[in-house]
Amino acid sequence: MSINRDMKEYTLQHNETVRTPSGAEKASWVDKESIRAAVYKKNDMKVSASEKYIESTHTGVTHCKDIDSDGYRLVRDGVIYEVTDCNTEGRLANLLLKVVR
Repeated sequence: MSINRDMKEYTLQHNETVRTPSGAEKASWVDKESIRAAVYKKNDMKVSASEKYIESTHTGVTHCKDIDSDGYRLVRDGVIYEVTDCNTEGRLANLLLKVVR
């Protein structure tokens, strides 16, 4: 199975604080860019001591290195994946994702 063949277009969103017309601040998801990523359902048979791995539902890989673990999410076809952990040290960035909606 080829990872490049499994890559699909996702919208990368970043959580930013914006000011409302009344002057109050609120958090809002802003589209950052369109990226290609391969997302796979997590294997529940793997035993891990990491709390972030246990709470995640999917894993993913992407060429995009601009992702942090806090404040980013991927959106595709109405499904929202929150990025719970990200490792950008290799050629591909490894993502731990949790389905929000």
